[in-house]
Amino acid sequence: MYRTITVIGLGTLGGFLCKHLSEMEELEELIIIDDDIVEVKNVFKSIYRSQDVGEYKVDAMSNLISNNISVKKIKSKYIDGKTKIKSTDLVIDCRDIVCDRSNDIDVRFYISEKILIIDCRKNVRNVCSYEGGYRTQLNKSEINKAAFFAAQTVFSGQLYEMTKNNMVQRINLDLVSSVMDKSIRKNLKNKLDIIYDLAGDTQRLQCIEENIKPILRLNRSSDIDVFVGSKSKNYKTIERTRKINLPVERKTNYTLIPRNSLNSSLDVIQRLTEIVKKQPGISNFIISVTKDENNNSYIELIEETGAA
Repeated sequence: MYRTITVIGLGTLGGFLCKHLSEMEELEELIIIDDDIVEVKNVFKSIYRSQDVGEYKVDAMSNLISNNISVKKIKSKYIDGKTKIKSTDLVIDCRDIVCDRSNDIDVRFYISEKILIIDCRKNVRNVCSYEGGYRTQLNKSEINKAAFFAAQTVFSGQLYEMTKNNMVQRINLDLVSSVMDKSIRKNLKNKLDIIYDLAGDTQRLQCIEENIKPILRLNRSSDIDVFVGSKSKNYKTIERTRKINLPVERKTNYTLIPRNSLNSSLDVIQRLTEIVKKQPGISNFIISVTKDENNNSYIELIEETGAA
């Protein structure tokens, strides 16, 4: 498991990736390397905000990370074979340049057209070095989604297999909402953790990506109450109902997810999909992980109305 990670390059993909990595419960230390400064143009397609313009990207990125992890910043250009960095469990290259790579770098994440490339080869030699760019115009949401799946790959066990075998994998961003790349499934067989099948009722779940990890963490320690709509005073009888062993799914607007019953991202998606299938009159749901006055967490599935 990767507890310490180095990310080189905090541009569009690298910036979003750092944020997603920092939200993983397993991560303890993140080293970020970039000598660039946030410009106005970066605000439109990257994680950075207008107030970050003029700051070093490593400083802005550090301010965006709210989780209690150690963040070490290096404000210098990374030069393969020359830049000395602290040894970490994983070194990720997200620079928008094409250049030689030594054994120091474990994986390079980049986007070509609408394909997320996961390049785990060692000692890569190129004819010449040059700056990269997106030939196909991607929006901020698409780049963020690519970074999310890259982070999921890191902590699902898939990347370990890829780096061990010096593999190169391709994930089509147009298909990423429906299924992880088939080649990963073939190579890793039962190690695949995430399959996003957003056909049918699953399309009704909004904000699913950012809530998967919090829901998995919550379920490791407790049962989860799931409410369709806002939790109200009427549900104060739920604890009493459990004690006398009445069916917990007696209503379509309340469900109990037992502790440790969610073991993967796919489990979360399937369970919430089962719940929304019982709500034929509502088009879409916004997933909200909330705490009550006693600091107990629960899930609300709020109807998405399009209101600001």
